[in-house]
Order: sequence, then structure tokens, then C-alpha cells
Amino acid sequence: MAKKYFTIESAQSQLPKIKKRLIRLQNLKKSIDAIASVRIDPNEIEYDEFIETNTKLSKEFHKLSYEFYKELEKLKKTRCLLKDLEQGLVDFYCKFENRDVFLCWKLGEERIMAWHETDSGFAGRKLIIDLGQ
Repeated sequence: MAKKYFTIESAQSQLPKIKKRLIRLQNLKKSIDAIASVRIDPNEIEYDEFIETNTKLSKEFHKLSYEFYKELEKLKKTRCLLKDLEQGLVDFYCKFENRDVFLCWKLGEERIMAWHETDSGFAGRKLIIDLGQ
């Protein structure tokens, strides 16, 4: 998929949708991780109960995984770049002085307030006013 370049305004308009998807992805990931962490000792329960419980957990794990990747595909369609799901970091390609830069947003921020060079990460964030827009 080709890069999509955003203005501050066009990226900002995507935030409500992106925020909703990020929260859903984070919740799904927590649920998947919780199921994956369950360990059942087959020596401590009846064999039939072990098989039944293991099957239920496996079905739920795969169902949630499917939902996770389906939600991830929806996020991808917005053409933002998910940098860190846990922190809710998202970048948007933007052109500035004839070069690519990223508009940078983090879940919890009310609006896009920062940008950074494509070769620097979150630590290289600068205020939007530095973009001269």
C-alpha cells in the first residue's frame, strides 16, 4: 500500500476512529495474553475435564486473535502507522520542506501536537509549531 500523506487537519480528523480502534486492540491483546498465560496441569484434573477446558481456551484464544487482526486491518485502512500498541503511539506521514516527516500522536492526547523525523522516534518529538504550519 502506498504512503498516504496527511495534513495536520486530515490526521486530526482520523483520531476519533483511531482512538476507538486502539482501545479495542489493547483490550483484545490483554484478553489474548490472559488466555495464553493459563496453564492447566493434566495431572491435577480428570482427563475429560482437561480436554474440555483446553478446547474452550483454545477456541476463545483463536476467536479473540481473529478479532484482533480484523481490528488491526481496520486501523491499517486509516493509513496511519501503528508504532506501539501498548503506549498507543501512532504516526502519520506528512510532507515538510520537501521531505517526509511523521505527525505523532499518543493515545490520551487530545490532538496532534508533535512531529518527528522519520529516522527518529518518539524521543525526537518536536512541537507542531516547529513545522511552521
